[in-house]
Amino acid sequence: MRDDRYPIACDDDTLDAIKAAMQRSDDEALALLDAAVSRHPADARLALLRGSVYASQGAYPQAFADLSQAVVMAPELYAARFMLGYLELCHRGAAQAIAVWHPLTQLGEHEALGDFARGLTLLVTGEPEQARAFLQRGLEGNRDHPELSPFVQSLIEKSHEIVAAGEPAPVPGFGAVPDAPVADGANDGEDEEPGNGSHLLLGGYLDRRDH
Repeated sequence: MRDDRYPIACDDDTLDAIKAAMQRSDDEALALLDAAVSRHPADARLALLRGSVYASQGAYPQAFADLSQAVVMAPELYAARFMLGYLELCHRGAAQAIAVWHPLTQLGEHEALGDFARGLTLLVTGEPEQARAFLQRGLEGNRDHPELSPFVQSLIEKSHEIVAAGEPAPVPGFGAVPDAPVADGANDGEDEEPGNGSHLLLGGYLDRRDH
């Protein structure tokens, strides 16, 4: 079945298959995403999903390319804009992130991603008290992206430290600097690729049909 509002969109069955694959294997998910993008190159949701997988793998040039394309194709796809902004913050600096987030900061007070963007903008410009207020309001109203809530809570708790350090806090599984290599045998029994929780923002997004 395909959403009639998006005649060029990928069908729901394919999106569901991609969602399931993202819980199991990045390589499997990327194979499905590549095939879907070849059939539906104008579906911004596919660019968002593939960009998230690339970012979780540390493939940042590909992540930037896909997330940027998603924002251009569908400016109303707020999750893509938020993720691109955070990737900019982690890898290119606050000025670029603030520019990407600016449209989100114009959203109404009931849009959690808008409050998160406002809060992060204030945080990186050295205004922790105001940042905390927006982040807290966004956290309390966050229904669509529960995967983001623990990260936002950590920002609230560490806002003054972050301002003092002048550095963004990494989001686990998205845009963070890769950890140092683990010694052989340290991950025995944990050889699976990242699954649940490794693609920030996308759990709630993928379960919705109003995008």
